[in-house]
Amino acid sequence: MAKPVYFSIANAVAFQAGWFICLLAPVAWALLYTALFTVVHFRILKPEARCADALAVAVAMALGFIHDTALLQTGVLSDSASAQPIWLTCLWLMLGLTLRHSLWPIYSRPWLASLVGAVAAGLSYTAGIALSDVSWGEFGPRGAFVIAVIWLLVLPAHKAITDSFNVMRYAKGR
Repeated sequence: MAKPVYFSIANAVAFQAGWFICLLAPVAWALLYTALFTVVHFRILKPEARCADALAVAVAMALGFIHDTALLQTGVLSDSASAQPIWLTCLWLMLGLTLRHSLWPIYSRPWLASLVGAVAAGLSYTAGIALSDVSWGEFGPRGAFVIAVIWLLVLPAHKAITDSFNVMRYAKGR
């Protein structure tokens, strides 16, 4: 994934800004920022990269919905909603926009993605809980450990799924 370093830096900064906006601002701002980030991201991308990024976003959002809804349903996380809050959906969409760009050096190595994902997700959810209306559920702060264990698989699973779709797409000559 060789690309100009400024794009990777801008991609990382845009994601981090989005993380704070999603957690600290009203949902309308999270939606607006996520839409803006997405439009600008796809506008800058070369046309041949757009399909792969769209797939990365779709898979991230599907995995995110399953992940966060399962955490809420099993009591690892607690929120007034029984399904994934909208601002978390925005975060998963933006994560999908980073995987093939600013996070590529990590994401492209499954063992590293597994380790970094476990540590970063546990810390991210802990910080997110401190800044949002979501709270730890029945497990209390040990929920971060549950999330870390799940994230040992999340990024490698995401890569395996997107790679399998890309193989099928290229096999069909598209």
